[in-house]
Amino acid sequence: MKIVFMGSAEFGLPALEMLLERHEAAAVVSTPAKPKGRGLKLFDSPVTEFAKSRGIDKVLTPENLLDPEFINQLTSLCADLFVVVAFRILPRDVYSIPRYGTVNIHASLLPRYRGAAPIHRAIEAGESETGVTVFRIDEGVDTGEIILQKKISIHNNETTPELYERLSTMGADALREAIDGLTNGNVSASMQNQSEATRAPKLSRQEGHIDWKLPSTVIFNKIRAFKPFPGTYCFINGKRVNIEWAGPVNVDTADVNTLPGTVLTARGDYMDVQCGHGILRITKVKPEGRPSMDVRAFLLGHSIAQGSVLE
Repeated sequence: MKIVFMGSAEFGLPALEMLLERHEAAAVVSTPAKPKGRGLKLFDSPVTEFAKSRGIDKVLTPENLLDPEFINQLTSLCADLFVVVAFRILPRDVYSIPRYGTVNIHASLLPRYRGAAPIHRAIEAGESETGVTVFRIDEGVDTGEIILQKKISIHNNETTPELYERLSTMGADALREAIDGLTNGNVSASMQNQSEATRAPKLSRQEGHIDWKLPSTVIFNKIRAFKPFPGTYCFINGKRVNIEWAGPVNVDTADVNTLPGTVLTARGDYMDVQCGHGILRITKVKPEGRPSMDVRAFLLGHSIAQGSVLE
């Protein structure tokens, strides 16, 4: 099958690699190079870098997806299918071009967690299961007909980068099966149940500030979910400290006499902090402007009194 791949993030690389092995890549479409670092040097997206390394001749990076020249370029390719993974919202003038339409790999079991951050939000919510969905793109955001889904368990201590990697590989497998079904005419797409839809909005920096009034299990899920961005943090003695790792203990206890955020213990390898329900045992931190370190090393240079309150 002749396919145009559209994506920008590393999440789509296993899928693109699979397409290059099994199908004809008519072109790759990605986002324009962006300035990074102090020198504001332009860097290609991971997808563009990968495509160039594989010798793909036609790599398109349009600023405007409705640019008539870009649409004419896509139309002239006579592709059978467009595949989208972690890209921009496509206008109808683009996704309706190929004869098999346009399919997307989404990192959730739609209609749950529609939006930009499905992996983060599933972990944040404490889900035990998620997966990938291959669906047809329509005018909505992640609302199209479902072609195929695959499920996967979320491990108890799994973080976003770890689950991201597993789902990206699963997404490539799901896409392979979906394309085989389209080719053989064996696809039976189904409408999404709108009543079961939930959202997965983009993360903000402000969400990383720990609210100690929350249960320790909820804070722990945020620590897992918000890696690497925005991270989770609090203020210790007026200075920002990222909480790199921690775990909930005594989750069934609630101490109404102790203010949430109160340091119960700060010694050895850990620091216990009272939460709204249960206790959070912090084992690894990153002081502002410093590398990550275990709590033992942190306590050698910082005096944290029992009974002090983290903000």
